[in-house]
Amino acid sequence: RIVYSGWYKGYGNLVIVDHGGGHHTLYGHLLAISRAQGESVKQGHIIGEVGDTGSLRGPQLFFELRIERRPVDPGPWMRSKP
Repeated sequence: RIVYSGWYKGYGNLVIVDHGGGHHTLYGHLLAISRAQGESVKQGHIIGEVGDTGSLRGPQLFFELRIERRPVDPGPWMRSKP
């Protein structure tokens, strides 16, 4: 579920997805946002387009994984098998 969708200082256009169980992913510096706060999303749904809003380095995607509000290394999470 999308718990935040909009401009956020330092992140530009930001989307925060609540995956349940205290897991959230953040997607920042988006050129465009495709989903609104409160919407449900599933794997494969487009939530936005990469851009450079809020970035000083040009177009890029900011990605962050948080568990219980703390940022964690997303590497192990992204390598896990379904």
